[in-house]
Amino acid sequence: MTKRFVRYMVTLLLAATAIMMWFGQGTASAEIRFGMLPRLSAMELHAMFKPLAEYLSRETGEKVSLVIPKDFEAFKAAVRAGQMDLAFANSLVYVQLKKEVSIEPLALSSEPKSGTRFRGIIITRKDSPIMNLQDLKGKKLSFVDKDSAAGYIFQMLLLSKAGLNVHRDFVTLPFAKKHDNVTMAVFSKAADAGGIREDDLDKMKDKVDLSQIRIIGYTDYFPNWPVFSTPKLDKAREAKIKAALLKLKPNDPQSEKILAAARLTGFGPVADRDYDELRKAAKIAGAL
Repeated sequence: MTKRFVRYMVTLLLAATAIMMWFGQGTASAEIRFGMLPRLSAMELHAMFKPLAEYLSRETGEKVSLVIPKDFEAFKAAVRAGQMDLAFANSLVYVQLKKEVSIEPLALSSEPKSGTRFRGIIITRKDSPIMNLQDLKGKKLSFVDKDSAAGYIFQMLLLSKAGLNVHRDFVTLPFAKKHDNVTMAVFSKAADAGGIREDDLDKMKDKVDLSQIRIIGYTDYFPNWPVFSTPKLDKAREAKIKAALLKLKPNDPQSEKILAAARLTGFGPVADRDYDELRKAAKIAGAL
């Protein structure tokens, strides 16, 4: 073996080691892309979730950056195309995507009033002859949107359980698009009854006389928005993200600093089976 050959082999070994180290560093510092369902403007969502992204970056030692698509369909397309590692979306979008992509729920978000679960209600006017769900037969009902969990989907399951045929036993008015609009339609008698998220009724106290509103039905409670991983995120980083999220507990001052802007109080454990009842409701409403 000549000295020239030995030098050649040493050079090759050093080069291979350098390449492996470079690739290793590149993998370790790879950006984790955290997608947000764009229910608000990109500017608002950036302001709300930047502290959480910075916290996750510190906890994992890797840069976590926010990704905010232009609309709901663009968000779904980005998840399908593997353009996100993590995502935060409403319960319905989660179960819709789970049918197509191998996503995994990591943590369940908790809100100041409703905690980790929320429900819908059906309202009517207090001076209405409608006293119970069965009285809704033949009446005009207002809902938020076909993809609104607590403003349509939940109510469809409730009404179905009450023995109503949701396709023919009442008239569904054109979707009102906002919970406020449903409440206003009921108050003004443009609708006989309406479905909204429970904690959205109190938000109308300065716009309508809530003493004139009667709640005639409560839906079941359903799990809140999950943070979920996509197949693009490897298991080691997924475990770090999950552990970091679950450290943010409700009623903890440190968690409040990180999550106050996002209007959240913390995160709790979650499993895919927690959304099985929502799947039933979505199928009845034709959303799944």
